[in-house]
Amino acid sequence: MSSFSREIRSFLVVSQSDSIRAAAERLNISAPALSRQLQLLERSYDTKLLVRSAGGVALTAEGAALRDEALRWMAADAAFSKRLQQAGKKTDLRLRLGVMEGLVGTLIPRLTTRLEALYGDVELDLAVGTTGDIIAHAEALELDMIVAFNMPRLSRLVVVETQEYHLGAVFAPSLPLQGDGPLALATALKYPLCLPSSALSMHTRLLAEILSERINPRVRISSNSISALLTFLRQGAGLGFLTWPDVCADVEAGTLCFRPLANRRLTETLSISICRGNNLGDTTGVVVREISETLASLGR
Repeated sequence: MSSFSREIRSFLVVSQSDSIRAAAERLNISAPALSRQLQLLERSYDTKLLVRSAGGVALTAEGAALRDEALRWMAADAAFSKRLQQAGKKTDLRLRLGVMEGLVGTLIPRLTTRLEALYGDVELDLAVGTTGDIIAHAEALELDMIVAFNMPRLSRLVVVETQEYHLGAVFAPSLPLQGDGPLALATALKYPLCLPSSALSMHTRLLAEILSERINPRVRISSNSISALLTFLRQGAGLGFLTWPDVCADVEAGTLCFRPLANRRLTETLSISICRGNNLGDTTGVVVREISETLASLGR
């Protein structure tokens, strides 16, 4: 149903036609009936809107102003109607999501904003921990989806998307290592290190690369908590090795710096997985898309 009068709608058709007769044919009414509508509109605004001649019909200055204003009204009305329709389609969403600790501060706030725009009230039930911790939650049927690094292939999980991220050197701006280019691992190892413990999947491969440099590093702290490592790194306690999603919020805030490692193939594979028997139903594909696009928005 249109929010605008029949006369306004007819006037807009006339403004886009060569003659009253042509406009009447488009409106499927008689020319005299259309003329009466236009006369009623002119009386309503107490001004001349059209000039009729043997050559057709033309808008007066007032008619052109009304046409432009009416088009703006109709565009605003259409946009408002669309917003109402979208609001009417919103439904609450509860998402049980397993996620690595390093992604909580970067992925989750942005994902929540996107999901709330689609579904209104969103309840996120987060299971945060290492890959092993998250798998345990999935085996207990406590999760709908998982976003985690280096997930194994399990019968209860369907991996729908993967993305590789390089490990990079992470450090406070106070360390004299700032720059855009890759950083040699040997240079990074001159500083005290804040390293992931063996509980984290990156530990073994990272340690092998460090040992290949034949340098005895100074380890300031090792932890299975990305948050703990980030806390020490922000304080300038040393240098660490993490992925871009782990640190992008800190880099954007200026509290940490990130440089890729030169000539290294140290990568972490981030997976989006669906848990079989999840409670999402028809919303599964939409949630996967929103997670994927949110990760893409992080960059690198």
